Amino acid sequence: MNTAGRMKALTLAGRIILEHGGETYRAEDTVVRMAQSMGLAEPDAFGVPSGLFISFTDDMGERRTTVCRMHGRDTDLGRVDAVNQLSRRLSAGQLSEEELLDELNKLAVPGVFSRWHQPATAALTAFGFAMMFEGNVWDMLISALCAALTQMLPWMLPVKTGNMAKLVLGSALSSLLPMLFHQLTGLGLVDAMVAGALMPLVPGLSMTNAVLDVVRGDMVSGTAHAARALLTAALVAGGALVGTEIFRWIGGLL
Repeated sequence: MNTAGRMKALTLAGRIILEHGGETYRAEDTVVRMAQSMGLAEPDAFGVPSGLFISFTDDMGERRTTVCRMHGRDTDLGRVDAVNQLSRRLSAGQLSEEELLDELNKLAVPGVFSRWHQPATAALTAFGFAMMFEGNVWDMLISALCAALTQMLPWMLPVKTGNMAKLVLGSALSSLLPMLFHQLTGLGLVDAMVAGALMPLVPGLSMTNAVLDVVRGDMVSGTAHAARALLTAALVAGGALVGTEIFRWIGGLL
């Protein structure tokens, strides 16, 4: 494989890890290990949540450097694990460079299930948390419905929205619908329904990555992850407050 193909493979590997919830140090370590397995000299990688810098010395002794900008962010740790497995197979000589690039290209393309895995997993998560909060069957079902609808909001809105808009609208919906359901039917425990529906929006992964990066001395990535986690938590809390205020207005009319 030529230098351009090797650089593309390294870039794809790092981008998949960073865009799907992997830690910054994991992306850097995976890229360096892959480069070493390819026989590249002096490989180096520097990652931040919004970008990845890769450099190495090619066969002609020239220093090659590229920058990869991260655009979308998702949580799919299965893809992160798949890239790690490919790195191990490459190091063990069980995978050629061409096969590595083909596999990475497949991982980078969203599959049919990828469109529905977020609503499905969010619903399952909310269902389990509502049960943990001692909710009944109605609480679990309403929580699961709200969590799934939150993930599907970008599909239903007429204009394209970012992740921040989804957090505010989703948390407002997750607090408004359970209260309306309880108001109209008298069924369920509002606290369990709302808490269960909001749990999939809690930035646990971002906060975990922030702590791991800071402990490892990567202050730039750690600070960025921490800021993202705090902003996400504030937006979720603000959206829930908006939903509560809307219910108070609607409740006065019911």
